[in-house]
Amino acid sequence: MALIAAPWIWLRLGHEVPARVAMILITGSFAGGIVLSGATAGIVEDNAPPSPAVQHAVLGYHTACIVRPVPRGKRVLDVTGALVGLVLTLPLWPIIGLLIWFEEPGPIFFTKNSVGRGGRTFRQFKFRSMRYGAERLTGPVVSPAGDPRTLRVGRRLRRWHLDELPELINVLSGSMSLVGPRPLRTVLVREHLEAVPGYTERHTVRPGIACLAQIEKFHMPPQERLVKDLAYIEHQGVRLDLQLLVRAVLTTVRGERHYDEPVLTAPAPATVPASRTDGQLPRLVDHASQAHDA
Repeated sequence: MALIAAPWIWLRLGHEVPARVAMILITGSFAGGIVLSGATAGIVEDNAPPSPAVQHAVLGYHTACIVRPVPRGKRVLDVTGALVGLVLTLPLWPIIGLLIWFEEPGPIFFTKNSVGRGGRTFRQFKFRSMRYGAERLTGPVVSPAGDPRTLRVGRRLRRWHLDELPELINVLSGSMSLVGPRPLRTVLVREHLEAVPGYTERHTVRPGIACLAQIEKFHMPPQERLVKDLAYIEHQGVRLDLQLLVRAVLTTVRGERHYDEPVLTAPAPATVPASRTDGQLPRLVDHASQAHDA
């Protein structure tokens, strides 16, 4: 109410109410509203956390999964890049938070319970881009292009990937990397593990903010995603990570990524070896692999 009353009082009474007093009232109203909504709904929406049974089932698929060693320099690149990214973007965080809260008071941040290295579930941090409790009735589902549950500000955040800025915290904590297979929610991963042979292989490395599959388009069948993820895992390294990060920035700025609807296909008959996938992938990986072998 104070957000509406403060400007009205100032405009109605003119100079009798100093502009500074009106601004203090507005700022205090924002702060009070955020504190109140934080006290009732929290500042982080923990969306549909998987049950212990689901987490245990996913881990069960990874009992024979051997995690791969981290290439030399990759962790240094992750920490350095995450720190630089946080320093450069931190001034945007309160602005993004206010825009989200002003459109729909409630949590500012959103956590996805996703599968990470070794099949373990971790909390993936994001700015909230959808309405609070959007999956309360449906449970975790893939968000299609033009999802009506998306906030207006959320569409802008997703277009420029600003909703993913809090994932830099995941990179610093070691649960994610700047580049790697995109983490997917535990309940969805369980379905893919049952349908796609060899799907555990994408969890032999840390998941990433940017990935080879995401650079091309956002939605794809799990079989196609696995092929591209295996190609990255086979040739991962600092040089390829830097190339993919540059490519991710360019495709975001140019709007070259495809926002296709999710496609359902039959499960792949067998795992495609990573060494045989180069011909099906962008030339970027081919060039990187040639440089790696040279």
